[in-house]
Amino acid sequence: MALALLLSAAAWGAERLLQRRGRTTRWLWLAAIAASVLLPLAWLPGVLAAMPAEQAQLKLGWFVLSTGMLLILALRSVWLLSHQRRWQKSTLLGTPVFLSGGIGPCVAGLLRPRIVMPVWLRLILPPQQALLLAHEQCRLAARDPLLLAVAYALIVLMPWNLPLWWQLHRLRFAIEVDCDARMLAHGHALRAYAIVLRQHGQYYSGLTGASPIVLSDPLALRRRRQIMGRFTRDQAANLL
Repeated sequence: MALALLLSAAAWGAERLLQRRGRTTRWLWLAAIAASVLLPLAWLPGVLAAMPAEQAQLKLGWFVLSTGMLLILALRSVWLLSHQRRWQKSTLLGTPVFLSGGIGPCVAGLLRPRIVMPVWLRLILPPQQALLLAHEQCRLAARDPLLLAVAYALIVLMPWNLPLWWQLHRLRFAIEVDCDARMLAHGHALRAYAIVLRQHGQYYSGLTGASPIVLSDPLALRRRRQIMGRFTRDQAANLL
């Protein structure tokens, strides 16, 4: 856990520097998660061999926590599959999407990710529809579900390591910031996009990979708008 704390602090400092230069930070946090998990695992055989017999319950606890997290992810996948049967294939502004009763806007699925939009989206103005659709297209192009699936697969190995969960939180935020920058680089107006985030960001379910994630934190949305305000067009283009 101490190593994960050190890597978290180093990644947080590097993130600030990269953000000021308009650089992507998603890979920084994925690298922090990978190092926080894989480096201790390299030392694990020696540690387990030296562990006294009376501490065998620690191994059991580790196994139980990892198994429990796998079960939670599996249940979420089943939940997602059960909802997929009720989604309707449709098009939105000429783009194939799935319409859902209450899920989305999001990218759902790992092997075959697809854009999922809630039916209420048809009630808002076409320019706002276009912005929300472009946002999800950015996530689809960046393979966000795969990135988060890798992160979860690593954390399953050490779910008791609390700094890993903070690193995952930062990775999720970095994914959204990178997507915001791509939106600006593609020529979408900052003001219009920020309004859409404020009005409809609370509806994001963030279904990515096998894990439904709620990204409705108003503080996170405010922070994203602040970061976008500092982006120049050239800096945003660096993330393409």
